[in-house]
Amino acid sequence: MHRAHSSDSQPAVVLDGETLTIDGTAIPIEHRRMPLADVCLDPSNPRIQHAVKRVSGDGVISAEALLKVILESPGVSELFKLIRDNGGLHDPIFVRPDGRVIEGNCRAASFLKLHSIAPKDSRWLTIPAVFVPKISDRQVAILQGQYHIAGKNKWLAYEKAGHLHHMRTKLGMGEKAIGRAFGMHESEVIKNLQSYEVMTQKLLPKVKSGNGLDKWSFVQELFKRKDLEEYRAKPANIDEFVSLVLDKKLKQGADVRKLGTILKHPNAVKALKKQDVDSAMSVVGKADPTANSGAFRKLKQTTRLLLRMAGPDLDRLRDSEKPQIILRDLFAAVKDVAKATGVKLS
Repeated sequence: MHRAHSSDSQPAVVLDGETLTIDGTAIPIEHRRMPLADVCLDPSNPRIQHAVKRVSGDGVISAEALLKVILESPGVSELFKLIRDNGGLHDPIFVRPDGRVIEGNCRAASFLKLHSIAPKDSRWLTIPAVFVPKISDRQVAILQGQYHIAGKNKWLAYEKAGHLHHMRTKLGMGEKAIGRAFGMHESEVIKNLQSYEVMTQKLLPKVKSGNGLDKWSFVQELFKRKDLEEYRAKPANIDEFVSLVLDKKLKQGADVRKLGTILKHPNAVKALKKQDVDSAMSVVGKADPTANSGAFRKLKQTTRLLLRMAGPDLDRLRDSEKPQIILRDLFAAVKDVAKATGVKLS
């Protein structure tokens, strides 16, 4: 029996015996060993939409091309080897009445490849399946999400966001309902949806080489950061951000965490647009040395700590030699650095 839990006390999906319960609705199922010829991969699976569109343009893709897309997806080569070496599946696939795979595209693709390699091998002629005679698209989406958003076999972050976007825009589910299905806060769902829309509508269409998915971490950071809330509220700033990413002014996703600090300094913003994030942080560092230096941050923290030192610690300094040694060493180190740099301490 498989159980996948949502945010409340009741599991959103329960597979038990001959019934599949999704969001409180019991759906009859049949456990079968299906002929592989009766099973077909689903090109509409939200996880692979980006790859399908890159191959087909209009979303229409041949069975052969679809198989190739799935087999080349991250992690599938390892899954293929596991199925091959095990001689079969640990978990069955889920199948609609027309043979389309509901859940298990990668497992089914691996079986199809193994069958093509050894067409007479009986292990790859049929596949363990949960046959679902009647299931809605909403229930399919919840089932898939329970496996790959709330479950252990998680999709990549961009794929998860794409699935949430599919549920919101294609199935008409609200953010609260989506969050409830997968144990997510509504705010987290909203940020994923916003990130996905900027990624697909603003950034990916302008990518000139590669699939552009390496830029997802930049967009995700933009919508995670509370200090960028006001910035991202303006459409013009979103366009500016996309340009900064594509022009490599921001070099990695983690650089977006510095953007809030840069925006407080007009000269740093100019340096960012003209050069890059490192130049911008150098400008910031002149106004605030702690902004781009861990050493200065620690020095400032130490100063604050000394100024706020409470009675018990002051008593230990008066009465114990070892705490006094620490303070003397600090004093000596400060004098040495001041002497080496020509800084007057008084």
